[in-house]
Amino acid sequence: MHPWIESVTLKPATTPITVLPPDPATTVVWRMTPAGASDVLVAGPRTKATYHPTKDLPVCLRLRISPGGVIPLLDTAADELLDQVVPLKCLHGPSATDLAERLITHRNDLERAAEVLGDYLVAGMPARLPSRLDLVRTAVHELTGRPRVDVAAARLGVSERYLRRVFRQAVGVSPKHFARISRVRSVLGQSARWADAAAYAGYSDQSHLIADFRALMHVTPKAFAAGNVPLSYC
Repeated sequence: MHPWIESVTLKPATTPITVLPPDPATTVVWRMTPAGASDVLVAGPRTKATYHPTKDLPVCLRLRISPGGVIPLLDTAADELLDQVVPLKCLHGPSATDLAERLITHRNDLERAAEVLGDYLVAGMPARLPSRLDLVRTAVHELTGRPRVDVAAARLGVSERYLRRVFRQAVGVSPKHFARISRVRSVLGQSARWADAAAYAGYSDQSHLIADFRALMHVTPKAFAAGNVPLSYC
């Protein structure tokens, strides 16, 4: 898969409740309904978690775009997609409709479907990418686990204001919020010893972790680990 595609998920959710944590990434989704309808959607960065009953979808393929890849792959600024899900045809026009129909022929070979979808996205990339995208990718590495935006900007040799502007356009959220989401995501799946998890993720203490987790996930870490999630946030 192309380096601008960070990961591919081939199978739809099988749990009764679909949990979508906050996510700084943009995802391209191909899905089919039991009736055979096919569409391709773009899910922008998500600032807070959502929970909803799992839909009966025989096909739900997800391509997670690497940080900074939205502009070259989708020809739009990532912050314009923030907390939105839009049909790909709204960004790419009739060719996206043709793509959705073409993907139906690969419903029984999802690996091939992922290749077709990835090739479609990569085919529209410009020959030369803006140099600021390299800066953004480096900033993502700097901010993962080290949420000091001023330190990241200094390491990169740019002003905080410039970093915030290009980062928001390329990734969809501010550098500070990216670091905040990344830290919360790093403790998902933990089930005990929250003080140790807080220290590992870079929180000042356990209470800091719990407050941040509750703000972004709408539930405490303990309740989330026990599967007690709020369906009111859809």
